[in-house]
Amino acid sequence: MSTDSVSAESAVKVQANDTLDVAAGAIAAPFGDSIDDTTVAEGSAPSVTNDENYDAFPVLGGASASAASNVAAPISWGPSMKAVQSAPATNGSSNSNSNSKSAKSIGSNVQEAFVINKDGARPVTKDELIEIIAELRKKYSVSINSTLSSVTKNRSIVVTGKAADVTKAKREILRRLSKPTKLSFKIPAKTRSAIIGAGGKNLKPIIDSTGARVDIERNQTPSSDSDDFEEVLEVTLEGDSEGCALAKKMILDIVNEETKNLSSKLIASDNIRAFIKPIEINTESLTVTGPNKSGVILLSGLRDEVIAKKAELSSFFDFLAANIKTQTQKVPRTYHQFINAKDILDKFSVVVKFPPGDVGEEVTFTGEESNVKKAIAYAREQSKSFTAETLDISKAHGANVSHARALAAYFQYSKIFSEIGETSGASIGCPSYTKLADSTSNSVPIQISAPSSAAGSIKAARKTIVEKVNALPPSRVLFVSDISAFFAKKVVSATESAAKSNHVAVVPLSQLSNGSVDDIILVALEQEEEEFAPSQDEIDARLNAVSSSLDVLRAAQADLKTVVLDVPEDKQQFIEGPKGTTLKSLLASSDELTIKLHSNGSASAADKVYIQGSKSTVTKVQKDIEELLKDAADQKDLYSFQTETKVPVSVLSRLIGKNGAQLTSLREQFDVDVNVEKNPTGEKATVTITGYKYNVKEAEQQIGQLSKKFADEITKTLIVPKKYRASLIGYSGKHVKKLETKYNVRINSSQDSDEVTIRGPSRGANKATEELKDLLDFEIENGYTKEITVPQSAISRVIGRSGETINRIIVDAGIDIDVKDEDKNSDSRVIVLTGSRKGLTEAEKQIMAIVKDVQNTVTVELEVNPKFFKDILGSKGSTKQQIIESAGDFENKDYRKLLQIPDAGSDSNKIISTGPKKLVDNIIAQVKQIVADKENSVTEAIVIPKEKHRLVIGTAGSVRRSLEEDFGVTVKIPRVDDKSETITIVGLPEKLEQVKAKIIELTADDWKAVIDVPAYLHGAVAERGGFTRRVRIEHDVEIEHGNATNRAHKLSSKLPAPSPEARGTDDEQFKFTVVEDSETPDSSDTIPWRLKGGDQDVALVEQQIKDAIKRTSKDNCTAFFWVKDSASTFRKIVGPQGSRLTSIKNKAGAQVYVPRNTDKNNDVIVLRGTKDTLAKAEKLLLAEIQKK
Repeated sequence: MSTDSVSAESAVKVQANDTLDVAAGAIAAPFGDSIDDTTVAEGSAPSVTNDENYDAFPVLGGASASAASNVAAPISWGPSMKAVQSAPATNGSSNSNSNSKSAKSIGSNVQEAFVINKDGARPVTKDELIEIIAELRKKYSVSINSTLSSVTKNRSIVVTGKAADVTKAKREILRRLSKPTKLSFKIPAKTRSAIIGAGGKNLKPIIDSTGARVDIERNQTPSSDSDDFEEVLEVTLEGDSEGCALAKKMILDIVNEETKNLSSKLIASDNIRAFIKPIEINTESLTVTGPNKSGVILLSGLRDEVIAKKAELSSFFDFLAANIKTQTQKVPRTYHQFINAKDILDKFSVVVKFPPGDVGEEVTFTGEESNVKKAIAYAREQSKSFTAETLDISKAHGANVSHARALAAYFQYSKIFSEIGETSGASIGCPSYTKLADSTSNSVPIQISAPSSAAGSIKAARKTIVEKVNALPPSRVLFVSDISAFFAKKVVSATESAAKSNHVAVVPLSQLSNGSVDDIILVALEQEEEEFAPSQDEIDARLNAVSSSLDVLRAAQADLKTVVLDVPEDKQQFIEGPKGTTLKSLLASSDELTIKLHSNGSASAADKVYIQGSKSTVTKVQKDIEELLKDAADQKDLYSFQTETKVPVSVLSRLIGKNGAQLTSLREQFDVDVNVEKNPTGEKATVTITGYKYNVKEAEQQIGQLSKKFADEITKTLIVPKKYRASLIGYSGKHVKKLETKYNVRINSSQDSDEVTIRGPSRGANKATEELKDLLDFEIENGYTKEITVPQSAISRVIGRSGETINRIIVDAGIDIDVKDEDKNSDSRVIVLTGSRKGLTEAEKQIMAIVKDVQNTVTVELEVNPKFFKDILGSKGSTKQQIIESAGDFENKDYRKLLQIPDAGSDSNKIISTGPKKLVDNIIAQVKQIVADKENSVTEAIVIPKEKHRLVIGTAGSVRRSLEEDFGVTVKIPRVDDKSETITIVGLPEKLEQVKAKIIELTADDWKAVIDVPAYLHGAVAERGGFTRRVRIEHDVEIEHGNATNRAHKLSSKLPAPSPEARGTDDEQFKFTVVEDSETPDSSDTIPWRLKGGDQDVALVEQQIKDAIKRTSKDNCTAFFWVKDSASTFRKIVGPQGSRLTSIKNKAGAQVYVPRNTDKNNDVIVLRGTKDTLAKAEKLLLAEIQKK
């Protein structure tokens, strides 16, 4: 063996991107021979005599080190991670082993020995070796001894000096004397930025201390939906084996720290999702929530716990997937509505899914195989128990299909179909809005179904739908198609006011059909106050008024811009971004923006991108997309773009959030890696964001906004004594929630102290604190408390019916009242009053008044023959009310209990009175008096003509009630259909004579004259009621006909009916026909005319009647005057206020009757008179109608 001792010095610089591979160990102790550090001597062999004895000179990595593979062993990341010793590269370099000992201490210096294996040694000449050792000795102020074994050819080196210098010298010796080696291993992609650090601050110390060159693979693909740490990158280290091993350890230490927490997702497939109950785990080390609508379950927390829980859930999901089967059945769409999916899920744990849209018949049943079969059988039985019919409403209104689609959309949107279904007991199905928007559809089928046992429901629903359809013709519907579907969501709010005032329904079909059309449907509804149908002009005005309210959207369309970009299909992934986050971020930049990938707006187009929005928004988004695509083409590390931003240390905890929730949210929102500087020393901390470039920039902007928001947040503290806390919080936190919403703050109170904290934006926190302080001051001012004791018997009266009394006291006194429940079984109860002193006094006064009243309350029972109950009660309770009112002041008393009369048919004969003693005594005395009067009553009868009974009854029985109340009697009058004329009176004898006199007075004749008019002349004299009205107005004389009133009215309205010959032909303009009477009229049949009024007026009217009888008795002919254009001609004959007709009558001396529009024969004028008078009338009528 030869021994070399070298002293030399040289400068060595390590670049930041250099990489080393370092062996992890050194030999146990220095060799036995001492060698001067300035000479190289070859002495005797060392104590080791067998070159194969590696115990004396151990080789790093063991005997098989030179043959070890360069591939890194698998690594387990997280808290359970163990450093894995990598084998040296294939060049066989081995410089230390796991059996090496620590450096030996010599005084203040240390001594470390290590071996460079011959296979791992860099080939250097002796001169080069001496120069290197001399350079390092001088550079690090250390002693270096080198010995080369002549047997193994391994070089042993001993370095002595200060510990730090020895370490540095050893590192450089190994670097310069060992062959370079390469070492590769995997790290989670998400930890790359943490390993590098801001500006390389984490990686640079690793390189400097190990001398290794470190190359970390860049992430060139978007992140997948896998776990945060499942994607890996390769790290390659180059240098001496010990340096590489040390660098690897330092890198894995960072990985270990970064991966101790894990966020992961687990997706439950569609077929098992319905069988998984909601998961909610929230502990300090693990949070699990889900599944959401997409079946995603989120797990976060300590890595080991997340992995364990995920494995547990995955195993359970695999079990479900293995045991759950799906079977598809073809079921006609008409019968889909009869299958109750919820019922089947509850009964069989089987999920039923129907095909989407309006097509397809396949229904899937998912569950355990045995249950699926049962569910299908059950569904089949369900559908058999229903009957269905189809009503195609497109056949209505002249087969107007477009109008039918509009009505169906209106009925569906306005829930009219639902209302019809509920009313009729049927189920009504309508085509989807997308189908109704399809102009190519030529039918509008409405499905009506009901249980087979209720087939009548279908008929009722069908009838109602037909009526509804027929009631809305096309003239009541307006299509508005000039508003882009882009504004569909604003249609309802824009038209709300106009639609309500014009009674028009608005159906936003453009929104309901997901923008497949631009149509908005306006339907003019019937108005309740309309007595007559509106004109079409009125309907159009209402519809146009609502359409005009959309002008604001029409104006907005001027700023609407649509762009279709040409983007290759494979490049659109860069617009969508990782997990769709970039597209979401682009859309979030404006509330009014549409972006459709692989679309030209109206149809799918692989290489197109459709953008629609305001001009400024579209221009900005178009520019953003162009930059995204440019970056994708130019930037190699597109998905590993990194930037840094500074945030105040004071907001760091808020930015991170509880258990990292805020950072996790940012990472998920933008799919970027966000790392916060640990233990920052300044006022600001560095936040490193790594990921897709666009998303990184957006995340940086949002972090800035959050930092600004958090920096403005303050916490205010308010001391609130616990006794006032409930009042401040309000029922179910009402007051606090209102303040939190109003000022965007968070209000918390501690159970252990009087502190209430208000946290939020400075302005909102201050305002909320002010309001709470004002409320607290009010509570303190009104927080006085007083307890009063009330007898148990009075509690119900204090509370009142449904709390009516106690609520009134609360309002009157402005306080709170609490009736304690603890002493319900005792003789008294405690009532707690809380409020102002004045309010307490007022409330106590009212409560004690009720108590006093209760204590003064008595109950008296009086036995009465039930036949007198009716007399005590009176008509509609009038006598009862009069008894109570006359007893005294009954305000605020329990009115019902003051006088309780058994119901009709009751077995009881007791009348009960409960209330203040004074009132009760008075009421009982009145009841006794009524009973005594009835017992002493007698019955008498008085005969009054039947036609005069109405005078005794009066309007709505008012006269009879007045007689009974004034005289204390009962008056019994025969019913209308009873021919008896006897009126029976029951009462005290002294009252009966008074009542009889009053009845005679009421029924005495009051007319001044009576004229018997022959019945056949009655109509002519009455002039169809005109004579009666005229004398009433002109002479204030009333005419009555007694029992003949009904017959008189019929005779007044009766006119001779014209024969068919009385009407002219199509060629004639008018025709006058005269018919002579064939029979002599009966003068003995008369109608009485009774005249009431002043003496002179009655005499004057009497003479007019007699003159009319004399004049009309001569009339022996009837004439019919037919005119072709009767309506306009008759109006000309009548003249203003009947003036021309009156003139014709007077000049001709004939009776002339112009028909009303409502008369059956309204096209013929009827005349009565002699041949001469009728001839005159004919000439006058013809002259009148021929006037121009």
